[in-house]
Amino acid sequence: MIKKFFIVILLTMSILFVGSVYGQRKQSKIAQDVSHFEKLKNEIGAYTEDSLKLQIAEKALQKAKTNRDTLAIANVYYFLSKIKTSKQNQYSDSIISITYKKNYIQYPALGYLVKGNINYELGDYKKALEYYLKGSISAKENGNEQLYFSLKFNIGLLKNTAGERAEAQQIFTEYLAYLDQNPKIKTPYNYNGTLFALADAYIYNKQLDSAKIYIDRGIIEALETKDESIYSILVVYSGMLHYFSDKYEVAIDSLQKGKRLIQNTDEVKTRTAICDYYLARCHQAMGNIDLSVHHFENVDSILKKTDDVIPELIDTYDHLINYYKSQKQVDKQLEYINTSLRFDSILHANQIYLTKNISKRYDTVELISEKEKLISQLEEDKFIKEEKITILSIFLGVLVLIAGYGFWRSYNNRKLFLEVLEKQKEKEKTKEQNIEEVIAAKPKEEIDIPEEVVTEVLKKLQSFENSAKFSKKHYTLNSLAKELDTNSAYLSKIINVYKHINFANYLNNLRIDFAIDQLTANNPLRSYTIKAIAEEVGFKNAQSFSTAFHKRTGIYPSYFIKKLKV
Repeated sequence: MIKKFFIVILLTMSILFVGSVYGQRKQSKIAQDVSHFEKLKNEIGAYTEDSLKLQIAEKALQKAKTNRDTLAIANVYYFLSKIKTSKQNQYSDSIISITYKKNYIQYPALGYLVKGNINYELGDYKKALEYYLKGSISAKENGNEQLYFSLKFNIGLLKNTAGERAEAQQIFTEYLAYLDQNPKIKTPYNYNGTLFALADAYIYNKQLDSAKIYIDRGIIEALETKDESIYSILVVYSGMLHYFSDKYEVAIDSLQKGKRLIQNTDEVKTRTAICDYYLARCHQAMGNIDLSVHHFENVDSILKKTDDVIPELIDTYDHLINYYKSQKQVDKQLEYINTSLRFDSILHANQIYLTKNISKRYDTVELISEKEKLISQLEEDKFIKEEKITILSIFLGVLVLIAGYGFWRSYNNRKLFLEVLEKQKEKEKTKEQNIEEVIAAKPKEEIDIPEEVVTEVLKKLQSFENSAKFSKKHYTLNSLAKELDTNSAYLSKIINVYKHINFANYLNNLRIDFAIDQLTANNPLRSYTIKAIAEEVGFKNAQSFSTAFHKRTGIYPSYFIKKLKV
């Protein structure tokens, strides 16, 4: 995954170069729109001190307001957002507000881009994506192809972050082709950054041959253009590639070289944490446990100083906890458990990370239980010394309760899982149940609908259920009634009486049963994210899918998939 510290740099590439290609166009209005932006950019760029840049911007703002020039005001707000970063959110809101539906070549798309970047840095990926999508629509409607592709690239970065790497790879490949076809906007900065994005997407997807192609290509480009930042991080990625290829000694050499380059040229300490993490994994694989722990502790030290949560590095604490558990150093275990829990609390606020990693990381409740056991152990030692042995009995009782609850939960979940599979088999046997049997099984109540209408609707419902159209289209009671050539009142009553359920739950149950069928029969589908599976079977989001799945089966889809993989 693109690391947060590096994504923020890549997210701004479109801002730094926006507008450069459009001044060349023949249309006078477009050229005029961009010329003021470029002039102001050059005037402000002539100074290095923020105070002088601010003077130029404020003078330009006063003139723009006097002339009631909305476009000029928006341009000044944009540059002020770069100079006075503490008010970046306020300026970007103003840009969007004053340029909304004005159809400028760069606005309000550029304002949405800034807002997206702000929310990304805050870790609110959902809002970031919302703003990027709005920006891309605006850019496309106003004919700003460059800004449109840049926003699409940023969406690709978010998709990569969310684990949707195949889609991200396609977006990055399209952007790379776009830069090759438009040399006037192709710069070492955006071109090398795109090569890095592709290398990152492929390497974390374990497509090592493709990753090597873009790492090698990126290193060549970085050397030719003297791009030290990209070169240093790609040297690190070369080490990661060797690690994933089980070439640990070569990996260590590249990682150490990359770490030295980053330390000499970059003030962002978090980048060295990646080097230390993979150095630790290499030494661990080679059996050099002490060196491995040393590098894991370097990672911990950097993360604590920066408070920057990088998902790929968080299992550092799993390794440290396990190591000090083997050394019976309880204080160290507690220290790293506390740190892990603190970072987990940040990560759990991000739904994307939680959805992807719930099965790979410690369950928070279980980790808290482990923490409580260790604290109890320390208290036990203290009270034993003070001859208060009764605490030991209480502690053991708690352990028995925890173990009993854990066993019951595991047993109950497995029982429910087997019941789901059994019900699925039974459903297959009764799938072709004829309409007469369905009618015969109805409750003894007056439905007040002609029997021939009921029979016809039930036949059409059976055909609808077998077609699986419900997984591809958004249905309401009215839209389904129209499709079945009946009215919504009849359809609602027939479903309630013969299916014993209301329409909303009827539709949800069809989708959940379909999801169970597909997950059971389709092995590749099990590697999808919960969000992707939800969309595949007709739900709008992962949360509504998980809730409906649990309501239908008593277990969550993540557990069901995990047991299918066993």
